Amino acid sequence: MRLGSFHSRALSRTRIVPLAAGIVVLPFAYYARTWQSFTAVVDICPRLFCDFVDYYYPMGGAIFRSGLPVDGFLYSPFNAILLAVFPPLGLDASLVVWGILQALFVSLYVFVFPRLVPAGLSIQLLFVALTLSSYPLLLNLMGGQVSVFMVVPILGMLVVNERGRRVAAAGLLAFAVSFKFYPIIFLVWFIARREIRFLLLAVVVCSAVLFVAPSLVLGGGDTLRFYGVLFDAIRESGWVATNPHSQFLPQVVPRLADVTGHDTGGNLSPLHWIAYGVAAANVGLLFLVQRTRLPHADLWSFQILFLTIPFILKTSWPHDFVFLPFTQAFLAWRFLEGEQIGQRAETAGKCSQTSAWRQRTFHVRTAVTLLLLLVSIAVSNIFFFNVFGSFSRYGFFAFLFWADVLLLIASYVMLLPPALRSLREPRIN
Repeated sequence: MRLGSFHSRALSRTRIVPLAAGIVVLPFAYYARTWQSFTAVVDICPRLFCDFVDYYYPMGGAIFRSGLPVDGFLYSPFNAILLAVFPPLGLDASLVVWGILQALFVSLYVFVFPRLVPAGLSIQLLFVALTLSSYPLLLNLMGGQVSVFMVVPILGMLVVNERGRRVAAAGLLAFAVSFKFYPIIFLVWFIARREIRFLLLAVVVCSAVLFVAPSLVLGGGDTLRFYGVLFDAIRESGWVATNPHSQFLPQVVPRLADVTGHDTGGNLSPLHWIAYGVAAANVGLLFLVQRTRLPHADLWSFQILFLTIPFILKTSWPHDFVFLPFTQAFLAWRFLEGEQIGQRAETAGKCSQTSAWRQRTFHVRTAVTLLLLLVSIAVSNIFFFNVFGSFSRYGFFAFLFWADVLLLIASYVMLLPPALRSLREPRIN
């Protein structure tokens, strides 16, 4: 019996190795074949790592000369100081180092997933496949953008926090916040868990990274001037509202309304309130998940917060959706897992008069979740983008925003019934 079991495992490994190799090799072969057409379609980035060349490299050279952000640089002075290591290397060497950092963080993205999600090999391979074929990730790599530098530390924060390393978790969050400020919303998770000590620690570490460290290097006055110019640039970024690539809800709706012949009248305030209302509802769902302690409540909380980003981030560009492979693979795991959320309701219903109704609703939720997940994966994938064939139209129709919304709806479908049922169940002390 043991020999047969060993032989079966060995045989399965011989089948898995070619499959895993194919999942890694085939996307690269596809990119090699389509790269020229892809870069031709993405006409805003005529050369590799164009954002690094246009913004990050110049910022590194200017930070100790002027102490002010260059045009188009919307990150913290701490981030600008880190970029100062590149100009002494020269542009060509800097591009090589930047490429190595990009590859390193993509590898860490793949590495951190199995540390968080206790899924089987099929889901792990699915995550690798989704990552290597992700349009947002490919765009991040081509532009030399920093979104992957934020998503990986956010996930790493959850990994090290589970191991009790609070200072490291706070440091990873602060590192992510130093690029864009939106990762601060992940503090909501600690508030929901009532980890007030960590919350205070995170505030201290983020303050040290955003204010204390730059003040020690640049001086307090120059740091304040840097932030003054930075916030002026953010306030004056009204051009974002007319950019066809923005995936922020209040900017997506008017574009699509124009296509259908409806005029929003230029009044975006109601759309902002709707976006913030959705974000507030998501926070409420997170608190509900934490209160009822559903299975994998912490992973669900991060899932919800990632999917909240296009409802709060004014500059929600396509590369900001690097988190989609994680959220899609996580949802696929919860869908396929035998203990998936909602199955308890079907099992409990077998002994009651409402058994048939509960089973029907469970199967409806399952079908809806699968459909939403598959469409989300399809429209955010590089294969769909290449078939679509237009960077501007792809951004205009906000496929990545809809991929996010579909996952969010699927998450509500999976979470709300068991969470509300848990609230009604009597607590056993």
